[in-house]
Amino acid sequence: MGAGRQFSVSSATSQSLNMRAKRSNMHIAAPVPPEQPKAFKPPTRGQSILVDGKYYFIGEKLGQGSFGEVFECQDEWSNQLVAKILVPRNQTYDEVRENWLGELKKLLDLRHPNITHVHAAFECDDTFYLVIERCAMTLDGIIQLPNLAGELWLPYVARDILQGLEYMHINGYVHKDVHPGNVFVSQTTDRMVPTKEPVWSFKIGDLGISRLESEIEVFNTLLAQWMLPPEAIDPQEFGPVSRALDIYHAGLLLLALLLGTTPSFSRDEIVAGLPRQTAEALPSKYGPVIAKALRRHASARIPTAVQFWREIASVG
Repeated sequence: MGAGRQFSVSSATSQSLNMRAKRSNMHIAAPVPPEQPKAFKPPTRGQSILVDGKYYFIGEKLGQGSFGEVFECQDEWSNQLVAKILVPRNQTYDEVRENWLGELKKLLDLRHPNITHVHAAFECDDTFYLVIERCAMTLDGIIQLPNLAGELWLPYVARDILQGLEYMHINGYVHKDVHPGNVFVSQTTDRMVPTKEPVWSFKIGDLGISRLESEIEVFNTLLAQWMLPPEAIDPQEFGPVSRALDIYHAGLLLLALLLGTTPSFSRDEIVAGLPRQTAEALPSKYGPVIAKALRRHASARIPTAVQFWREIASVG
């Protein structure tokens, strides 16, 4: 930590100021050194951070999400966690802090078994941290498995992800970024019987670009080009961007599970309805339900996440 700059006043000037101060009954305040500029400082492997009397231990860098970098992390209870740090990308300290507080609020507002759980949030060395539960892998890793029996996986993935989305929507949020890389696989083990098979569940993560539904602006909405819904391309034709966007993305996610690969569609193909047509052409019993989630007009889609689940369960 650097020392502040020192300031001095000459003896004659000091006496003059003291005399004036006595006459006017004023007090001369000591000069305030300038505030040191904020400097982003990422953690290093092996670093320990003490927060409210509790240590967090930083491990290897795992990757990065929409707003930051992700590191292995463990607490003193041996909980396997990740530390997400917000990286300033041409942003001021105050702008990064605002993003950090925004994502923290979402994670605190949206505590649900099918949404990744936040354990702690703090600032260290002018860098903002979110400590979140660590999951075993992403759904992307499962989709890429050779000879994947996607139809067997689909009801289990759909039940968990649609539960998480329903909870977000009830609380007024739209995720806007549901895809296989943002769906996490949690494996809960029995510490007393470690030889038992872990219990699997699926969780929605990376809430960095989630927004309250009332705050969404269609032409200022961050979306990957390959997963654009038709309403993001032409809202006048296909309707406003709303929670129906998450229904569309969930449809794409389940379509990827059945295809065994994440599909990519051009803007022209999206507007022409190719995602829906692809689902309809599948031999799976789930194809027609997924197609209803991929309809071009937002108002014609399955209206809610729970209704989406009902229709999947009815053919399962």
